Amino acid sequence: MQRRDDEAREPGPLAGRALRLVCYAVLVMAAASNLGSIVLAQGFPSRPLKLVVPMAQGGPADSGARLFASSLGDILGQNVIVENRSGASGVVGTEAVVKSAPDGYTLLFGSSSVFAVNPAVIPNLRFDVRRDLKLIGLLMQTDLVFASRPGVGANTLAELIKTAKAHPGKLSFASSGNGGITHLLAELLGLEAGISLLQIPFRGAGPAIIGMLSSDADLTASGIPGLAQHIKSGKAVGVGIASPARSPLMPDVPTFAEQGYPGVEAQNWYGVAVAAATPADIFETLDAATSKVLASAGFKATLEKIGMELMAMGAKEAAPYIVREIDKWSRVAKAANIRLDP
Repeated sequence: MQRRDDEAREPGPLAGRALRLVCYAVLVMAAASNLGSIVLAQGFPSRPLKLVVPMAQGGPADSGARLFASSLGDILGQNVIVENRSGASGVVGTEAVVKSAPDGYTLLFGSSSVFAVNPAVIPNLRFDVRRDLKLIGLLMQTDLVFASRPGVGANTLAELIKTAKAHPGKLSFASSGNGGITHLLAELLGLEAGISLLQIPFRGAGPAIIGMLSSDADLTASGIPGLAQHIKSGKAVGVGIASPARSPLMPDVPTFAEQGYPGVEAQNWYGVAVAAATPADIFETLDAATSKVLASAGFKATLEKIGMELMAMGAKEAAPYIVREIDKWSRVAKAANIRLDP
């Protein structure tokens, strides 16, 4: 018997069940697709990360970067590989991170020179650290200490200023390089005290210290770890610390503020950042992991062993701090006519 047309169009029980299964499968596949993107985001990181250090190997900064990389890797469950990419006062390594894929796998371990000094002294930078990088926070710092070699007649800040005024442009200062943080510190002291020091640029803080110790220069400045042993042994004299308070690592050396010059303040500080377009969820993962590193008592204790102090300044607090630093060093650079090409 021939069926009616409407009966012919109605699926039977098996066909209807098959149709429902197909529809269900499509829905499951769609849901799985959506869940896949969430799992991918939540699964970060799924491979090793890279921490770019725009400074040469060796020294407290490199040690601090490697300590942070190891601690961050432990929390994230992935290796964090340190890559030293020095050159052009940190510009080479910084630009590499700026141009990296914004996926959270490439991080920058930048210094005060990278975040604040370079923008002040290099007007033609091909990037803007405030626009092209997303700051996670500032991690650690080391106070800068001014030192002289024995026999110069500059055992205190008052003596240094008196000698410099008596012999304008004769006292020589070994800097870590033109336009670097120690160069600007010497210029800042000159502006505040009304003196002029003869700057002799070296290729790094280590060579500058050696230059002073070998009498190629009268004065130098560096992070406390670089000069502590020489001051302790009497090969150098601690003139002053460019910090608001004395350092527990060098308690016998007075600050510039104690000696009447509170405006002479500078530290070497270090922070971590990623490319600006890094997705919010990945950034938050890195931010949370970094906070855990900085909250670790073991991390702080190890920092102190290499002569560094914990800074632990989050992005919201650090951003205006860096702006103030850029403004300060821009004024110094303009007054001292310091201008570098990238």
